[in-house]
Amino acid sequence: MKISKLMPVLLALAAATAQATIYEAEDQTANNPTATVRDSASVSGGKYVSAQGFTFQVSVEKSGIYDISSKIWVKQYDWFNTEISVNGKSVGSFLTNSPDSAFTTYILETSAKLNAGTNEIKLSGGSTNIDYLSVEMHPAIVFDIDGSPVTAGATESAYKLKAFLLQNFGSKTVSGMMIGDNAFNYDYGNMKLIEKCVPSDSCSFEDEKTTFLGQEDIRLFKERSGYNPALGGFDMLFAAGGHSDEGWFIGYTENNVRMAKELWAKGGIPAFTWHWKVGTDTVFYTKNSGFKNAGCTEGVQASSAENTCFNYTKAFKDSTCQEINPASDEYALLMADVDKLSAHFLELQEAGVAAIWRPLHEAAGGWFWWGVGGAECYKALYKLVYDRMTNTNGVKNLIWVWNIERDPAIGYDFGALNPAWYPGDEYVDIIGVDIYNNANDNSSNVKYFNKMVDELGAKKMLALTENGPIPDVDSMHTDGSVWSFWMPWYNTWGSGFLNQTSNDVWKKNLADDRILKLETMPGWENVSTQIPTSSQAGTFHISIRQNRLHFTLQESADVLFYTPTGKRIQKISGTFAAGAHSLDISKLSRGLYILQIREKGRTFSHKLLLR
Repeated sequence: MKISKLMPVLLALAAATAQATIYEAEDQTANNPTATVRDSASVSGGKYVSAQGFTFQVSVEKSGIYDISSKIWVKQYDWFNTEISVNGKSVGSFLTNSPDSAFTTYILETSAKLNAGTNEIKLSGGSTNIDYLSVEMHPAIVFDIDGSPVTAGATESAYKLKAFLLQNFGSKTVSGMMIGDNAFNYDYGNMKLIEKCVPSDSCSFEDEKTTFLGQEDIRLFKERSGYNPALGGFDMLFAAGGHSDEGWFIGYTENNVRMAKELWAKGGIPAFTWHWKVGTDTVFYTKNSGFKNAGCTEGVQASSAENTCFNYTKAFKDSTCQEINPASDEYALLMADVDKLSAHFLELQEAGVAAIWRPLHEAAGGWFWWGVGGAECYKALYKLVYDRMTNTNGVKNLIWVWNIERDPAIGYDFGALNPAWYPGDEYVDIIGVDIYNNANDNSSNVKYFNKMVDELGAKKMLALTENGPIPDVDSMHTDGSVWSFWMPWYNTWGSGFLNQTSNDVWKKNLADDRILKLETMPGWENVSTQIPTSSQAGTFHISIRQNRLHFTLQESADVLFYTPTGKRIQKISGTFAAGAHSLDISKLSRGLYILQIREKGRTFSHKLLLR
């Protein structure tokens, strides 16, 4: 089948026209009788308040997702959290402190759903000076995503996989489930999987229980929801490291590959994670910053029960990690493991199977060895793995996922998602995030969704690569945060993450047509690699001449301008009457912009490239 180059796709969400509303703190003292009002010529409105917690009463005309920001000062000698809550529910927790006796100024920003009418927004977390609260409906997010896999020379199956995900992104979400405990039968004498049991094999499991659908995590998924997940998560944690050459560990890895083939044949999506244990190491977790731990000196054993001392930065010539050191032992260990893993993906590639691939995940958290060398060295390692797999080993069947993570140096809330670790657009097809809400918190996680777009733009699909409770489908669509896929972590091995969503919510979500399950997948033979661009037609004409934008409207319409990340350009947005108009755009930077024209309840979107 001929594989054509895919055109970029434009997904436009409903535009918002509301202006920001400023609530001065001094005007809200009726709700805060213990607050003290103070004068200052340097603040908004000329006054601010000092309070131990402060509540704003905020009214909006329309329910929806709003951007909320507040200017505060704190004077504190230790770290503490300043929290924003909306109608009694926390929507942001920010690490704030003052390093000395001076006040430190912060602008706290979050996104949250506000209901039509009056809402209560509260700031808490210590003695604080508060200037104002700003509330504005979150602007449209306009995604502009390349439909081609980032891997040069990607296989037809990889093109189909990315095309399918992109065709559904924004309208449907793929259901997924991670597998932990892995049931398989192994012939230890001949060191191979047993494909079909015979009485002489003394198998531990019935044949059907060793299949993808027979795995305990998948069986429990269907028991709760009534369906099978369309995406299956597999961990290659035993593909390398200590014991990886022993029977059970080989069987676990080989059964992952076998199940991936089976799932693809059924029209499903295999997704791989790698908890990487290097060489003969037996752990991937770090303790006390891993190799920076004082106990990790030269000559110390590579790992202990809780900490690996592996220092991957030694695979580079110095601590900046700008140049590879191919003569180093660390480089040799890394490449040997990557080559082992590549062999499994090449087996899938030979079978015509594509997969989602998430290497070196959750790096900024620092609990894995690949997260303790800093952002620059991490990015160098990610690129090294990418180059070895795709260019040296010829692995061309993967859709690459990079996992943004909260950085403990910044905080633990969504505001601490750190984009400094992003390896670059040319190495990433999908950006994922791992979110473990409290049990039965089935919120859409819109604040994470919006934060990812704000930090990294709208050029990649966004996914929940790990989660506890699933996000409710109605909330995702109401909030405009429709994840490409979600994947609860496994229930086996004592984890119990399936149990964090009630059976009623499981059944309701999986019965919804906006959630894709294995039973409703179209089959890969029916998936086209062609992604249509949005068709725009309206009663207007647009042109750019001599640094001016000219447009003609047949009737009155709202004309809105956005950056690709969804930030509205206020100075040239507005309501225009029927007729010809000319706007000065000479002060806009070169690049891509989105023009939206809203008339009679319809929205037409156009991309404008200023050169």
